[in-house]
Amino acid sequence: MTTPDNSTPERIVRFTVDMPESLHEQLSQKADHYGKKKAMVVRLAIAQTLKD
Repeated sequence: MTTPDNSTPERIVRFTVDMPESLHEQLSQKADHYGKKKAMVVRLAIAQTLKD
């Protein structure tokens, strides 16, 4: 697995996020829209947030 910008291989850790069902549905729809897995959408969103 690589970082969201696909540059450096890195050890992967797992964590769990509880969210309202409506937010999960929005995440599913966004992932489908972009043809990506939900995990990738979340990783990209976190990376972007941390960059700001």
